Amino acid sequence: MAWRFDKCVTHGEIDHTVQGRVTGKLWLLGREQPMILDLVGDAWPDLAGCQLTFVNPHPVPQPQYDEGLSMHQTGSVGDIRASMKLKKLLVPEEEWMKALEEKRFHEVPWVLSNSLYLEWFSDRNGRAVIQTTDYKLEVSDRCWEADDNDQAAQQAINDENMRAYMEDLGRMFNEEPPEAEAEDEDQDDAAG
Repeated sequence: MAWRFDKCVTHGEIDHTVQGRVTGKLWLLGREQPMILDLVGDAWPDLAGCQLTFVNPHPVPQPQYDEGLSMHQTGSVGDIRASMKLKKLLVPEEEWMKALEEKRFHEVPWVLSNSLYLEWFSDRNGRAVIQTTDYKLEVSDRCWEADDNDQAAQQAINDENMRAYMEDLGRMFNEEPPEAEAEDEDQDDAAG
């Protein structure tokens, strides 16, 4: 499971002006200091060589992320882009949730919109994803441009990062809790 805390981000900045490195700061509701990003890898061509600043016009608390989420994120870039197309629903969340429950989601009005998608694989928290069509984005002029080889190399790295993450997640779900292992050992000792 990924850390998805896009609603509580108030604003942020991503700097990819140095090839092979993505840095940034994310300000979260209720936190005085920003989350620091220091990641190895490259963004997709739409943000390669650029600085991105963004503002969430309607941040909302996400108390489930008040604990456990490291404010210093190091690791590897996943997919980082600002031009992925997503459906943006044109009604409040309560309305489309009700439509979903009533199996009339097809009636909800929507448009295709550019989405900000920030994904990374953190050394401390695993996979983190910020995906939204709601932020106001500003992209700087480009310092350098990614070519097809750069994009193919980053895609291979992203695929490997996701594979490793899924393997770790699978191992975590398949492991017995330490208490269960200790009980099994106690039962073996008693039987032996």
